[in-house]
Amino acid sequence: MSGIAGQRRPADDATFISVLRNTQTMAAPETDGFDIREYGATGDSDALDTEAIQTALDECAESGGTVYVPSGTYVTGPLRVGDQTTLHLDAGATLQFVGDYEAFPTVQSRWEGWNQYGFHPCLLVDDAENVSITGRGTIDGGGEYWWQFYDAPESEIPDGLQERLAEFEEKNEKQDDVSSFTHRPPLFQISESENVSVSGVTLENSPFWNTHVVYSENVTITDVNIANPADAPNGDGIDIDSSRYVRISDTYINAGDDAICIKSGKNAEGREVGEPASQITVTNCTVEAGHGGVVIGSEMSGDVRDVTVSNCTFTDTDRGVRIKTARDRGGVVEDLRFDNIVMRRIACPFTINGYYFMPLDSDSEPVDEGTPMVRNVSFTNITARQVETAGFFAGLPEQYFEGISFNDVQIDATRPLDATDLDPAMAYDYEQTHALFCKSIADISFTDVRIRTPGGPAMQFEDTEDVTIDGLRVPDDQDAPVVSLTNVDRTRVRGCAPQSEGPFLEAGGSETREISFAGNHGSLADDTEIADDSDATIDRS
Repeated sequence: MSGIAGQRRPADDATFISVLRNTQTMAAPETDGFDIREYGATGDSDALDTEAIQTALDECAESGGTVYVPSGTYVTGPLRVGDQTTLHLDAGATLQFVGDYEAFPTVQSRWEGWNQYGFHPCLLVDDAENVSITGRGTIDGGGEYWWQFYDAPESEIPDGLQERLAEFEEKNEKQDDVSSFTHRPPLFQISESENVSVSGVTLENSPFWNTHVVYSENVTITDVNIANPADAPNGDGIDIDSSRYVRISDTYINAGDDAICIKSGKNAEGREVGEPASQITVTNCTVEAGHGGVVIGSEMSGDVRDVTVSNCTFTDTDRGVRIKTARDRGGVVEDLRFDNIVMRRIACPFTINGYYFMPLDSDSEPVDEGTPMVRNVSFTNITARQVETAGFFAGLPEQYFEGISFNDVQIDATRPLDATDLDPAMAYDYEQTHALFCKSIADISFTDVRIRTPGGPAMQFEDTEDVTIDGLRVPDDQDAPVVSLTNVDRTRVRGCAPQSEGPFLEAGGSETREISFAGNHGSLADDTEIADDSDATIDRS
């Protein structure tokens, strides 16, 4: 199919606007512009403008062109944008979605990984091609109205809303502990569409997720502002869901949940649908607050692959780069690159967690279609300062995650552990420390990494097959040991220096095997402690 449709750029903006405003009939103007005021919209914050705006959008979709929203506040119910349409919000224009559950009809879509029934999104692009949302205006979901019903006792939920929720529950086959979506619509959804671009606008106060791209391809989001309060429930910024060829750039996000999240369905249904999220780039974005800067999962059962994130800053997010999954998800997350990122004041900058809402020390289970895999994840040129835990990486005992690498990464994990009430990964039965923690990983490597923690060890490996450390640097006053091994098959250390006090490395566990030192600054073999329960051997070559 064709690429992103070109946007109309009139030579004289004033002339263009004048033509739009002088249109006298309800029929489509002779130009390709559709001014919503010519269809009866008032923009006075009192009367509902839904019918006028939707009529303009529908007529535009028949012939193609631009629906123009001039300055003013237009209170509206849910809207649908069709083919060949540019929806342009002028500076000072606001689409203010009404707080009224009766105004939002029932639709079927994907909600938190399942195809379910729920409320119509506030602004919906569905089964459409060549659509643009442009301008410097604001799209406001009026989330305050909807948030009051989240986790509210039944006595505080209106009877009519309870009836709607009962309707959804009867139609929907699936429900779990996190399925709160039916209480609230997303603000903006791009569904089963192609060649869609969003630029310039502000999207704020979403009842549920802010911007949801699902079952779509060739989508560009650039120069957009996304804002939700910190306490907005499920207030994700941008969710890319079973979609491909998606580009997010030059965007500011302050979210009430994960800022940029990549998903592909949940459990058996997600695997059956089998639509991966793939060929995704995120660049030049600024994230201020949220549960995670860029997050993969936990709904990743249809696979996530070929993702590049570069030139971004994450500040005051709970986690930085976060991959989360669990047993029964299945699916593969692979070939991810994170480069040129700066993080500050974060609980944990790097998280790959196979135990999302599960106990960490669970026994091994048989590998089947519900066993997830994460592999080939690269972190390069990243600085993480004022963080609590340096990193958390945990595969499953029955399926180790593979191919995790760090190159030129600096981590200052000296922020007090009680700076927030967050654990690193939302895995149960894990006692948080400042160390970079690694468990059930097939191979992980560190090249030219600097790390500082207020106590030792700085790096802790358990039940891991292959660890490579090349050029690790720690401050002179770093507490010993720097590296701790428990049941690690092979460890290779080069380009490192002994500590002034205490061992550089300590090893224990009956499954710890070969430890190799080569090209170090001093004899690290003499600066290693082997526990009595370990049969580890040291290769000094």
